[in-house]
Amino acid sequence: MIATEACDRCGWATAGGRRGCRARFEAFLARDFSDPLFFRAHRMFVDTYCLQHPEDFCASAKSLAAHLAGLCWMLEGGAAAAVGPERLHRWLNGERRLDKPPLPDRFGTMTIGDLPQESDAMAWGKAVRAWAESTWTAYADLQPLARRWVAEAAGGEAAPFTNLAR
Repeated sequence: MIATEACDRCGWATAGGRRGCRARFEAFLARDFSDPLFFRAHRMFVDTYCLQHPEDFCASAKSLAAHLAGLCWMLEGGAAAAVGPERLHRWLNGERRLDKPPLPDRFGTMTIGDLPQESDAMAWGKAVRAWAESTWTAYADLQPLARRWVAEAAGGEAAPFTNLAR
């Protein structure tokens, strides 16, 4: 029997704790880059993992904005789950100053451990979206800020983002 321990970031119980969690993340990343059908959910996958491991991937306000606003734009604004919104990437480049808000205590009811190790690309995309939605829900208090960042990155044009006003 292999001993498991919880990842001290997301809580997933796996062999090796945080190291095992990161190894799973890296294995899925490798698959993304080797199979274009799996890559279709790449950016949503990365942003979700980063939001569940904010100490490692959201240290600055800009990195938090990249992942949180990116996930918002994909889930609510229809940005491509493969690469995310280019306008957000451009908006975050340069000397932009943002304040980093306090993060939630928990990061969702699902973790990377809930994603299927073996699946077809369609099932993978659905699983990643469910995980992303769980994480987005955990960030409920920061959703208005994420929507504001999206609107600013969009040049103040909220019209393309039908659910942005929520």
